[in-house]
Amino acid sequence: MKRDWNRRAAPFTLDAHAAVSLHEDPAAPLVVYCHGMSEGPDSLERFWPRLCALPVHLIAPAGPYAHEVRKGNTLRIGHAWYLYDGSPGPFKESVERVIPWLRDLLAGLEREHGLKPRIRALVGYSQGAYFGYAAALRSQDLFGNLVAVAGRLKTGFVEPELQSGGALRTLILHGESDPATPVDFSARSEAALRDAGFAVERQVLPGGHGLRPDRDAAAAAWLRREWKLD
Repeated sequence: MKRDWNRRAAPFTLDAHAAVSLHEDPAAPLVVYCHGMSEGPDSLERFWPRLCALPVHLIAPAGPYAHEVRKGNTLRIGHAWYLYDGSPGPFKESVERVIPWLRDLLAGLEREHGLKPRIRALVGYSQGAYFGYAAALRSQDLFGNLVAVAGRLKTGFVEPELQSGGALRTLILHGESDPATPVDFSARSEAALRDAGFAVERQVLPGGHGLRPDRDAAAAAWLRREWKLD
């Protein structure tokens, strides 16, 4: 299907900045994409063509923490989902702040466009996957599926959810030679979810830390099967 992207921009004081593409059916499934560190909403269109071709609503917010990204003589604004200085405090506090922000953003966009999705998925890459694990597990009233790419489940952030379990279904995609987030982390994430009673599938793919066509293909194929889109 042809995509018609509606771009929204606002100051980055936890306000909305998103790329939105809508399916003609208000009840179609909905995908929320959480980009990687220093990226933005445009990375969904650039790196996920098969995901974008699914007959679903697509919403790609910018992480609410804006920062400068310098490369040579160029400067651009990148975005993050949480703050991290090597210690757990700011990391956890910012994640806990952004989860309700994302819920409010999603609710507002759905009201604005008259959407009534029958199911939702969160697809997160790298930092977006770290955040996505916590956001999806804490928001199982919203998300039925999670695709976590090159990230890690921080179990200390979601202990109550792991104890109580739930119906969230997860696909973990990870590069076999990822130097930023070792592949063993994905195995531990899978084990933690499985031990808590969640349905989880893990695929280890060639290459390292990065967005490649096989990640896009695997995520799109899994959601097609999960949602019976064929």
